[in-house]
Amino acid sequence: MSATIIQGKTIAEALLSDLREQVEALGAPLHLAAIVAGDDPGLRAFVRLKQKAAHTAGIQFSTYVFDADDEAGARQTLAYLAADEQVHGIFVELPLPTGWDRAGFCALIPSEKDVDLLSSRSEQRCADGVSPILPPAALAVRTLLQALGRDVRGARVAVVGQGALIGIPVARWFRQQGAEVIDIDVDTPQPELLARGADIIISGAGVPGLVTDAWVKEGALVLDFGYAKRGNAYVGDVDAASVAKIAGALTPVPGGMGPLVVAAVLENVLTLATRPASAG
Repeated sequence: MSATIIQGKTIAEALLSDLREQVEALGAPLHLAAIVAGDDPGLRAFVRLKQKAAHTAGIQFSTYVFDADDEAGARQTLAYLAADEQVHGIFVELPLPTGWDRAGFCALIPSEKDVDLLSSRSEQRCADGVSPILPPAALAVRTLLQALGRDVRGARVAVVGQGALIGIPVARWFRQQGAEVIDIDVDTPQPELLARGADIIISGAGVPGLVTDAWVKEGALVLDFGYAKRGNAYVGDVDAASVAKIAGALTPVPGGMGPLVVAAVLENVLTLATRPASAG
């Protein structure tokens, strides 16, 4: 069989168009601020993608860039943005430079502006089911599944990679929807055997080509959050050439889950501006 290739970019473009209409209907501008530290060109490229999408959605966007040795300056700016009533959303592009206190830094983001749910307060509110927003990766998955008309209750889901931005929040969301979740990380023995029993595979491990046809049962849905440059091409965690022969549907890299995550960040800006979390 040959898998259906799900163009997340197309779904995201429609979402951004809808967001723009909602933002314009507010009659007041929305403003998203980004903090990026260090000299990793990949991080800055991701921020530029979010900036481009924000402009498409009619959301103002500001970027604050800091050297790896200027944590104090970044903290000062973050505190300023937290207090600025003209700023409706804040995110910190991760990872932060080595030696920075990530937990303490992200704790400066108030829940009512924390579009990535990076602070422990925001994360706990989400875990308790009282947050008005979802982590962007989880919201991206929900958006795609809704577009496919797929109900996940009772489904068996393998989540490959247990990172704070993808694996953990996505696994939690699936459990909240009544799915059976299999957590797979670097220490899991024979991960391909566990994944092969799943109806849905989510991979956010950051290991190019990790998920091969040996991991996938016939007809499974495979969502690839991986993103890395190999030569002149960008690749994901999934070996698309082999998996496409087995899976029922597959998201490509690029153009799959990435645009949906970016759109989810912007959707969270609008949601927090209209249904803010409690302060703190």
